Parts: sequence; structure tokens; C-alpha cells
Amino acid sequence: MSQIIRSHIPRALGLLLLAALATGCSKDRGTSFDPDAGHPDDYLSSHASEYRSESQSCAECHGKDLMGGIAKVSCYSSSFEGTACHPGGPGGHPADWRSTHTVTDPAQAATCAQCHDNPANDLAPGCFNTSLCHGQKSGHPADWRSSHTSVNPAEAATCAQCHDNPANSLSPGCFNTSLCHGNQGGHPAGWASAGQHGAAAKGSPGMASCTSCHGSGYGGGTSGQSCFPCHGWNAPHARSGWDGGGRSHRSASQSNAGACAQCHRSSAGTPGCFNSTLCHGDD
Repeated sequence: MSQIIRSHIPRALGLLLLAALATGCSKDRGTSFDPDAGHPDDYLSSHASEYRSESQSCAECHGKDLMGGIAKVSCYSSSFEGTACHPGGPGGHPADWRSTHTVTDPAQAATCAQCHDNPANDLAPGCFNTSLCHGQKSGHPADWRSSHTSVNPAEAATCAQCHDNPANSLSPGCFNTSLCHGNQGGHPAGWASAGQHGAAAKGSPGMASCTSCHGSGYGGGTSGQSCFPCHGWNAPHARSGWDGGGRSHRSASQSNAGACAQCHRSSAGTPGCFNSTLCHGDD
């Protein structure tokens, strides 16, 4: 009799172990898991939201690292019984996802929201409205749309990390359609070169014609494009060579005297190049 009892002990222990495992995966944790039937048929569509609220329950069966645990089923399997899982980690993201997801179409925000929806609010999914991971774009202030016009165009490569136009493979530039903007204000191609806009500004009517779009102070106006960052200082003209030689102001039309007076006025009177109202006395 004792021999018979001893022979049944391993089997009894095995049954107890299975019961313990079932109990470990079946206690009430607020999940939809059924120890007899497993996950429901529609679990693929609902498990993302359930994981956000009850992630510890997943770990009890699939392990703290979700690599299998007592369920012996890894959440990172490429496929389980014909169902694709997360071979690259949660969401199937590759290892460098933190840096590469910046080129993802923001229209895909609803897809991201399946796992990354912020429970603190009920905003519609958007990349930069705190409904998901980010607040204001890359730390940009609320008035960035108007204030970014003072950013040096040499920073275009930095902007391209998020704003690169997938429709072309152009080198990052503020006004070549590689980012957000096309040619400036309907200006012809190549307008940014001194040979084009510089010559036009020094001619007649000269810089006065620029104010209708770039503002009376040339700081942006309705175009939102300031003349200052392109020239590298707070002036709508180049620094190097302006006083003589190179891109000299000596070849500028005197019709620009009114524009010069905004910074260079010396005395009252109608601005003129050679009447002591600006820099020069009698010619």
C-alpha cells in the first residue's frame, strides 16, 4: 500500500503544480484572461489598452520581461499560432525607434495611441498635443510658428530631423521645399542668393518694396520670414564688405534712404544719403 501511495506522489504533485499555475494566472486582476479558454478572440485589438492599465497582470504569466514566464509564451515572438506578435519589442519598434520615429507620418497618431494614449486626458490622438508622448513640438514654445523666423537657416539640417519632406531627397534648406517652405513668397528660384534679392534690394524702389511682406522693420511681417537671420545679424543687409568693396552699399539706389534711416538717422529731415540726415554730409 505504501508503495502504491509513493508511486502516486509525483503525479499528485504535478497536478498540484498545474493547479497552482492556473491559480497564478486566473486570480481576479481585472483582466479578460480565462484560465480555461485563454484570451478572448478579440484580444489582439484590446490587449494594448489592457496592458497599459494592468501590465503587472501580463507579467505574472508572461514574465517580468514578457519573454515567456510560466505561460511559456513570449510577447516578443515573431508569430504564435499564426498570430504576429512583437518581434522587435513592444509595438514591433526597432532598437533605434526613439530617434527614427521622428519621420513617421503624424497621421499615424491613432495607431500609436493604441499603446501610448495618455490616460490623463481625452484629447484626440496627436503627436504634439500631450495626447501621446509629446507636448509642444520638440520643446518649441507655443508661438514657434511666428518666432522660428529668427532661426539661422544654417540650422535647417536640425529641423529636417522632424520636418524633412518625404516627397524629395533635397538637402535641408529653409526655402527649397526640402522642409516646410517652397520658394520665398513667389520669388523666382535662386532668390536667396545675393545676386538676385540683393541686387533687387539695392535698386529702385529697392528695400521699400520688401516691407509689404517682410514688415516695416524687415523682421518678418506677413511673410513670417525675417531678413535678419539670413544675414547673420540684426540688419537687412550683409555685414562683410558693406562699408566698402564687396557687396558695397555705394552701389545702392538713393531711393533706399528711407530704409536706411530706420537705423542710421542722424538728424531730422527727409532722409537722404548726402544731407546729414544719415551718415554723410554734402556729397
